[in-house]
Amino acid sequence: MSRLARHVAAIFLLLSSSVGAQTATPEVPTPGLNDIAVVVAHPNSPTGAVILFNPSLCQQIGLACRFFAVHEHCHVLLGHHLNPGGNTMLKERDADRCAAQNAPPQAVMAAWTLFMNGGSSSDWHTYGPPQDRARRLCLFAAQTGNWGGPFPCP
Repeated sequence: MSRLARHVAAIFLLLSSSVGAQTATPEVPTPGLNDIAVVVAHPNSPTGAVILFNPSLCQQIGLACRFFAVHEHCHVLLGHHLNPGGNTMLKERDADRCAAQNAPPQAVMAAWTLFMNGGSSSDWHTYGPPQDRARRLCLFAAQTGNWGGPFPCP
């Protein structure tokens, strides 16, 4: 692993939230991963899953990567890795809600900014347009007083 990848991995682990600490799910830097982060089943993990993340993409998006880490830990807490079928759109929305309500407000705001600027998965069928995802994050975070934006949610 390169020095940069080790550095990003260390930051990723240090920034994990209480949601991450509760799941005890290992986070594994995976250069070349075609996504920011994903959960995969792993029988030797305490939770039956590991989180893979792309250190290069995390470096590019900065603090928003922390939101995605919490999002993936939420998938584990919600048991999504145990039932890979089902309504993917609903699972992603539930993980977004959990992350928006549990990630540090600065990470939620960084993800909101990323989405408002058009950054997001190209899988709009699952996530919807990035600006819609940003609005949902704002509303989810505001429900628990976790919205740190400079203005109220629309």
